[in-house]
Amino acid sequence: AGMYPLCRPLPKGDVPAEGDLVFFKIHKKRISHVGIYLQHNKFAHASTQSGIIISDLDEPYYQRTFYKAARLE
Repeated sequence: AGMYPLCRPLPKGDVPAEGDLVFFKIHKKRISHVGIYLQHNKFAHASTQSGIIISDLDEPYYQRTFYKAARLE
């Protein structure tokens, strides 16, 4: 969550570029998870159970908890 203020949110509908950050609100109503966008809707992130993994933004869980994509400034 501390990284979000350092970023410029992408307009809704814009496709993230490789290296952009994707933020999720998983716990309550605050940003609680972040990943690095790769390409083709995939992103890398840390899982408490599996370590570093690659997931798809189209998975229902991530569609439900997705907040915004943003670019570090």
